[in-house]
Amino acid sequence: MKKYLLIICMLIAISCQKKASVKETNIENSTLPKNENRIVETISEKNTDIESVQNIDRPKQSEIIKSKYDSKLLFGIWTYDPKGPHADFELTKKSFYVVDYDGDGDMPYIINQDTIRVYYNDYVSVGIIKNATKDTLKIDWDESGITNYVKWKG
Repeated sequence: MKKYLLIICMLIAISCQKKASVKETNIENSTLPKNENRIVETISEKNTDIESVQNIDRPKQSEIIKSKYDSKLLFGIWTYDPKGPHADFELTKKSFYVVDYDGDGDMPYIINQDTIRVYYNDYVSVGIIKNATKDTLKIDWDESGITNYVKWKG
């Protein structure tokens, strides 16, 4: 009986040692989105709309300077996952509305030719509009690459 108890204790000790030796993930080498092209103008609390927090200078309203694509094709509710629980954003004349955003989801934007700049509270996201049709929108975002969106049918 003592032999069995000794063997069990040794197995537990060995298994505990293996867990302690598991290699920790280096955050610098993980597959997080690349941020080297992200324009960060000021540091602030992410996803907050508190007036006391200094955020980046954002345009007072959205603007389309000259678009390569018809605004009727750009405006709409878009998602990259049509089977997902919600859309990703709604693009209107007023704003780039981020769905499921913690705080005010209305982000001003500027479209010039094929470039869209979305002014979040603490950074600017830049995308190149590659294609726009009645049901699809293809944007090459600075931090996450090309995303193929479809019109939200929900």
